[in-house]
Amino acid sequence: MQGFIAQVITGLATGAIYALLVLAMNVMVLVRDIVHQGFANICMVTMAVGWIVLNHSGENVVLSVIVMFIVGTALTAATEPLFRPLCKRGATLETIVLAMGVGIICTEVMSQFVNNGGNFAYPESMRGGGATLTIGLIRLSVANIVTLILAVVVAIILMRVMYHTQTGRSMRAMSQNLRVSQMLGIPFGKTGIIGFAISGILAGVISLMLIMTIGTNGPSLGDTFGTKAVVLMLFAGMGNLKGGLFSCLLMGLVESLALAYLPGSWTEVIFYGIMMAIIIWKPDGLFGSNK
Repeated sequence: MQGFIAQVITGLATGAIYALLVLAMNVMVLVRDIVHQGFANICMVTMAVGWIVLNHSGENVVLSVIVMFIVGTALTAATEPLFRPLCKRGATLETIVLAMGVGIICTEVMSQFVNNGGNFAYPESMRGGGATLTIGLIRLSVANIVTLILAVVVAIILMRVMYHTQTGRSMRAMSQNLRVSQMLGIPFGKTGIIGFAISGILAGVISLMLIMTIGTNGPSLGDTFGTKAVVLMLFAGMGNLKGGLFSCLLMGLVESLALAYLPGSWTEVIFYGIMMAIIIWKPDGLFGSNK
């Protein structure tokens, strides 16, 4: 029973990372109607910059985290003008190609300029010192607990912004009908930049959470998380913020339990098998699309 509880906490922490990744991508769906698969690669570049700053600052964790938030926000916001003309023309397929291009460029930058293209690990100073919390016979990673709490706090703040502020209402209005929202005076460019900047801030949070829980990075990691994020978006329903949050926590839990209790490499089979079944059963997603 103790091992099961530990796996549940680990699974929820993993699902929390997926949740913030999907929430950030869904914000961009709302403001620009795009699936920004390259966003996961931007998160990996953000992590890499944090690693470089850490190595050149005498392991100054605070400086590294600050730089990560700046880089994540700047890189994500900088991609918005690239998508803007395509979105105005309704060029959906072209936006997919562009998002893939952003991801490929980020991967190549890491392959060429970061640690000679190899994987690299973060020091314990950025992973909570490897501390554990012992409750009876249960040993829990403090990093996983902090990650889960941080994700919950950030998700609550984001939901508050999206559903209880004028900016959030403007973003959701654009997702319903772009032409009508423009007629009502919602600025297309400004709202898009704000949406991408919010996703960029989330990139900083996601990068920090990945460092604490996984502790490694490499050029291929972005593609792995990007693929899972897109599938989870389809699983929950495109643009559905609340549905995406719940679905990611659920699938993180399923993934962790499958890894712990099933023989062989069944984790990915179960993960994608459930996704395929839901998408076939409900093409608009488990909770319905907001698009």
